[in-house]
Order: sequence, then structure tokens, then C-alpha cells
Amino acid sequence: MKLHRLVLTNYRGISHREVQFPDRGVVVISGANEIGKSSMIEAIDMLLEVKDRSTKREVKDVKPTHADVGAEVTAEISSGQYRFVYRKRFHKQAQTELTVHAPVREQLTGDEAHERVLAILAETVDMDLWRAQRILQSGSTGPVDLSGSDALSRALDAAAGQAATLSGVEPLLVDQIDLEYRQYFTATGRPTSEWLAATKRLQQAVDRVAECQAAVDEVDGAVARHGELAERLARLALERSAAAQRLDAAKTAAAAVATMRGRLDHARALADAVGAAHGAAVEKAQRRAAQCAALEVLAGAIAELDTAVGVATAEHGTAQAAATAAHAAAEKSRAAADEADLAVRDARSAVDAIVRRDEAVRLAARVAKLDTTDDELAAAARALEAGTLTAKVMKGIETAQTAVEVQAAKAESLSARVEVTALADLALSVAGSSVELAAGAVHSVVVSSDTDVEVPGVVSIRVVPGESAADSQATLDAAREYLASLLEVAGVADVDAARAEFDRLRGVSSERDRLRATREGLLAGDDLDTLRARLTALRDVVDVSGDADAARAHLESAVAGHRAAVAQCNAQRIAAEKAAAAVADATTRLTVLTEKAAGSREQLRTGTAELDAQRAIDTDEQLAATAADTAQRTAEAVARVQTLTAELACLAPDAVASELADAARTAARVAACHDEVGEELRDVSAQLKVYGGEGRKGRLDDAEAERQHAASEHARLKRRSGAADLLRAVMNRHRDASRERYVEPFRREVERLGRIVFGADFKVEIDSALRILSRTLNGCTVPYDSLSGGAKEQLGIVARLAGAALVAKEDGVPVVIDDALGFTDAVRLAKMGEVFDAVGGDGQVIVLTCAPDRYASVGDAQHVELSA
Repeated sequence: MKLHRLVLTNYRGISHREVQFPDRGVVVISGANEIGKSSMIEAIDMLLEVKDRSTKREVKDVKPTHADVGAEVTAEISSGQYRFVYRKRFHKQAQTELTVHAPVREQLTGDEAHERVLAILAETVDMDLWRAQRILQSGSTGPVDLSGSDALSRALDAAAGQAATLSGVEPLLVDQIDLEYRQYFTATGRPTSEWLAATKRLQQAVDRVAECQAAVDEVDGAVARHGELAERLARLALERSAAAQRLDAAKTAAAAVATMRGRLDHARALADAVGAAHGAAVEKAQRRAAQCAALEVLAGAIAELDTAVGVATAEHGTAQAAATAAHAAAEKSRAAADEADLAVRDARSAVDAIVRRDEAVRLAARVAKLDTTDDELAAAARALEAGTLTAKVMKGIETAQTAVEVQAAKAESLSARVEVTALADLALSVAGSSVELAAGAVHSVVVSSDTDVEVPGVVSIRVVPGESAADSQATLDAAREYLASLLEVAGVADVDAARAEFDRLRGVSSERDRLRATREGLLAGDDLDTLRARLTALRDVVDVSGDADAARAHLESAVAGHRAAVAQCNAQRIAAEKAAAAVADATTRLTVLTEKAAGSREQLRTGTAELDAQRAIDTDEQLAATAADTAQRTAEAVARVQTLTAELACLAPDAVASELADAARTAARVAACHDEVGEELRDVSAQLKVYGGEGRKGRLDDAEAERQHAASEHARLKRRSGAADLLRAVMNRHRDASRERYVEPFRREVERLGRIVFGADFKVEIDSALRILSRTLNGCTVPYDSLSGGAKEQLGIVARLAGAALVAKEDGVPVVIDDALGFTDAVRLAKMGEVFDAVGGDGQVIVLTCAPDRYASVGDAQHVELSA
């Protein structure tokens, strides 16, 4: 399979792109990141595998977002005897077109075209090899898996000397065995098709027998249940009659208890009424006695209040005199505090003037230092503007120097070396330069272009290098010319001078950064114009005299005096406030006592008048006689209640109530059970009538017969599936053994190419699945997973190129390498180029990269640069 042309239209961010691929050799396709290099491989897979109307997520993801159009992919491909142009449009107005140019021209569209391409690929391309021969960005360090490639297997069989012993029917036999195996098992070994159906049929037959047996058992259970229910219903009828008789007796006893309880309730009501009358009479007599006692107490309290009023009057006069004296002292201390405050203000003004004078001195020095820093910054900026060697130019010079060193190493490795050994003292000319050699001395010359070696008067020799050495020298000369042009643009003589100049400019830049940091520190977030304005505003305090320490000491003394005066003033004010509070308290006490004495006299007068009015209605003796009479009647009613209570207790009312409730519950329970069992018996009888017409025993016999048939069929298929499984296992074991024989040719090819990169002692260990297990270098063996990312990348490319070199020409597929060798140093990059050159052959190697310099050492590569 070969890819000749690829056209993308409205695919992701690609409006239109057409790329032509050479039929053989290495092609390097380069472009910036996100320009759509990986999308080209994705588009080929989508074209070959996905229908144009697909709604898969990966198809939706490639739809352009800048226009309402469909993504289009066109490819021209040759595979085996076929060469065709295949085109698909996805999303909007989906379309598929196929034009086959050879061996017979065909034109198809739609699903018919899709199916035709799949048939061509199935006939001519090993798709497992096509997918394995790729190195993508997401798995550049992953191990290559070539075990599923039939094309590589055939090539390795031939290389291992096995092709002559094959009969030609081995693949067909394996396919027939797999076909027989797939009749009974899936790819993962689970039952399928007829074998799965037989298993399900047997399980269903077993379940049906169990279901029918359960139905027959259900009829037997219903018959037994009918007999049990009839016997239980007869017992419940007898229990129901006995419960009814017990309930009648309990109701009679409960009626007698209710009559006695009514009589007791009447007696209690009468006793409660008589007791209430007695309580009212007693309460009325007690209130009369309490009223008389309260009037006597009130008369005594009035005498005590009159004495307290006299004492309060004297205390009020004393407190008024003390308050007048305290107020005078507070006024005097307040005047002293005001004088001390005025002294503090004068001292603080003097200190503020001195502080502003010192600030003006510091600010002037700060502004002067800022001016000096600004001058130095301007000088650094002028020096940087005068320099022509920027970081970008220096990077270009370093890159060009690296390219010169790589090309020089390559030129030296490809160039011939001429050694001249003097058998006697002699003078000779080499490439126009005179060389004096003593006897036995050796002169060595590396020849990359036509070189003359002459012994004057004796012999003249011209050494002409091979074409590859000349080309390598030309490439080296071009690299040196490009480096010289960059040095000329930078205005320096050589790379060392460029580095020195670049270091000087970096020093100036660092100094500029330091000055900027110094300036920011001096400003401390302020603006220079603001600082200048502040300095101008402070000019009026420049002539202020006096010492700051002396002024602060005077201020502290004034503050201490003011603090003492304020403390004295506060103390005197508090004393005056306390004296005023004492006067107010004395006044309040005198007023309260006077008003309380007046209120008590009025209360005594009112109480005496009210008592006289009540005695006119009921005298104290009449109230006492009424209380005694009601006490006699209350005692008689209580005795009647006690007698009836004793009679009620003899009837045991609680036991009667308990017996009535229990008898009622028992009667209700027995009646409910009798009704429930009767209903259940009727239901069972109806069920038995239904069961009699269903023929459940006949269905059980049919189910048993079906189970026997299913078991017989299941046993037959079990024997056949077991045989197919055993045969397939034996064939797989022998196929794995045969694979071990063709590991050796693959290992030899990997080691042949790997020695170009790693050296002559390079070895690898490879398993039967053609995976690299370990690498041996300089006698040290390292597992593949423990290798560096660069070594894994290099081995992955070597393994794929080895597979491409071994596969027959008609079975070959393109090797695709997407942005690999990013972990590889310059020396191994050059050697990897030799590997690409060694396997270019008739196959295709497509390299996608954003750094084409990595593949500059591939001599026969063709380069295609993508643009946005």
C-alpha cells in the first residue's frame, strides 16, 4: 500500500490542503504546532473506516466551526494491483465517491463505494501492520506490537527458512478451526450461537419441569389444607357458643356495679356541696380576724414613720452643705487643667515644626538620589539600544554553530582519510600547502573535496572523494556560510566574540534591572513629582531652629503636667457628683417617708370605716356560729360516702370490668376466627374446583419429556464444542512454537539497524510477539521499560523500519512517524538519519514534525513544508 496524494478541505481548522507523496523513500512534512499534521493521519483513518453519514464523536469533532460546511477528505492510494482515488464528505450533504484506475476502471458512490474499498483493503493490505507501523505523539515511547501482522509473519517465515516446508493450506486450516470454534464460542471464550441456545434450552426445560412440579404440589397442598380448615371450623363453633355465655354473665355483674357507683356519685356530690359551704363560712370568719389584726399593725407602722421623717430631714441639710463645697473645688481644678492644655499645644507646635524641617532634609537627599538613578538608567538604555546582538540573533548563531558541528562530524565520518608515511626526510605539497616530514613521520589529511598530494619532481597524486562525501562537504560549507552571514549581521568576528558581546549586553541589562529595582525601592510606591511637590511645600520650615530632643522633652513635661491637672480635675468632679448624688438620695428618702406616712394614715382611716360597715351586717359571733353548723353537716355527708364506698368495694368493680372486657375480646376473637376460617375454606373449595380442570399432571409429563430431549442435545453439542476448543488450543500452541523460529530474523534486522545508532555491541532480546524486552549495550542489559524516553523512541523507530525492510514489496505499508525524536541528542539524530537512509528502499516513510532540523541528516529525504 502506498499513499500518493491527500487533500483536506474544511477539516478541523484546515480550509484546504493538498500534499503529494513520493512513491518511495523518506518524505519529511514540517509545519508549526497546531497546523494540522496529526490531523492528516486521522483523516486517512476516517476516510478508510467511517461511513460519510456517521454520527460518532470523532466525526463530529472534525466539523469546522467557522462555516456551515462539511469536512472533505480525498486520497489517491495504490494497494496491490489496485490504484484508486477515494473521496468522502462528512456532516453536511454527506457523499462518498470512488474511482478505480487499475486494473479495471470502476466508478462507485455511497455505501457501495465504501464496501468496495473495504474489500480491496481486506484483499491487499495487512491492516494490523498498517496500524502498527506508526509512531504517534501520544505513544512515541511505547513498545511496538507487530505480532498481529500476517505480512510480516510470511516474511519472517521465509527469512527463517520455513517457506519451503509449508503446504499452502495452513492458513485455511487455521481459519476452518477458528470458524468451527466460533460456532460455539466468542473471541473471549464465552458460549455463543447453537451452543449457547442449547444451554439456554436445557436451563429453560429444567425451569419448566420445576414450575410444573410446583403446580402439582400446589394442588396436593390445597387438598390437605381443605381438610385442616374443615376440622378447625368445627372447633371454633363450639368455642364461639361458650364465649357468648361468658359474655352475658359478665354484663349482668357489670350492671350491678354501675347501680352502686351511681349511688356513690350522688353521695359524693352532696358531701362536696356541704363541704364548700363550710369552707366559705370558715374563710369569712378568718378574713374578719385578719382585717382586725392588719389595722392594729398599720397603727404601729405610722408611729415608726413619723420618727424616720425627722431623721431624714436632718441628713438632708448635712448633704446639701457638703455638695456646695465640692462644687467650688471642682471649678478651681478645671481652670488649672485648661491652663495645662494650652501649654501642651504650644510645645506640640514647636515639635511639629522641627519634625517637618528634618523631613525636608531627608526628602531632598532622596530626590537627589532618584535623579542620579534616572541618569544611570538612561545611560544603560542608550547602551542597550546601540547593541545589535539580540537574544533571537544569538539563538540563531548558536543553532547555526550546532548545525556546523553536526555537519562537520558527518562530513568527517563520510570523507576519506589519506595518510602519508615518510620513508626518508622529504618535502611534499598537500592541497597547495608545503609539508616537511622527517623519516618515519606520518601526515594525515581528511579529504572531502578534490585534493592534490605532490612530491616535487617525483610524483603527483589527486584524491577524489565519493559523491556522498562531496555532498556532505557542500552542506558543511553552506552551514558555515550561513553562520558567517549571521555573525556579519551581528557585527562580530566569530562565535566567541558574539558570546562575549551577548554576555556584555546581558550585564548591562542586569544593571538596568538593578537600577530599576533601586528606583522602585527609593520611590516606595510614591510618585517623583509628588515627592518634589512635597519638598517644595516644606521649604517654609527650613529656617526653624531648636533641638528636636529638647523640644520633645519640653512636650513630654507639658503633657505630664496636663495629665496631672486633668486627673485632679476629674477627681474633684467625681467628688462633686457624689455629693450631689448624696443630696438627691437624702431628698428622695425624705419625700418617700413623708408620702408613705400620709398614705398609711389614709389607709388606716379607710380600713376602720370598712370594718365598722361589715360588723353592722354580720357580727363576729354570728360568723363563728355559722362555721360550727356547717362543720356538723359536713361530717355526716362524709360518713355516708364512706359507707357506700365500702359496699362498692365488696362488689369488686375492677375484676368485674376486667372480666367483661376479656369476655368481649374473647367473643369477638372467636367470631372473627370462625368467619375467617369459613371464608378461607370456601376459597380453598373454589380453588380445588379450578385445579380439577387445568390438567397440571399432563403438563408435568410434557415438561419432563422436553427436559430429556434438551439434555441429549446439550450433551451432543458439549462434546463437539469441547473438541473444537481442544483443537484450537493445540493449533495455537503449535503456531506459537513456529513464531519462536521467526523471531531470530526480526532480531537480526533490528540489531543490524540498531548498531548504526548505538554501536557495534548493540543487542536486543525479543519475545514471540516481536516485542523488544531489553537492550544490551557495553555489556549492560537494561529492561525496555527502564530505558530513557530518547532510547525508547529510537528503538521504536528502528523496530518499525526493520519490519518495513523485512516485509515483501507487495505487502508493504507506509511507516508514519509523527513528531518523534524529541528526546534525542544531536549525535544520535545524525545516526538516526543514516538508519532512514539504510531502509529507504522501495517503501514509504512519512515523517510529520514541527522541527525539520531533527531530520536534516537524512540524505535522501524529500521535504514538504505546510503553511497555514
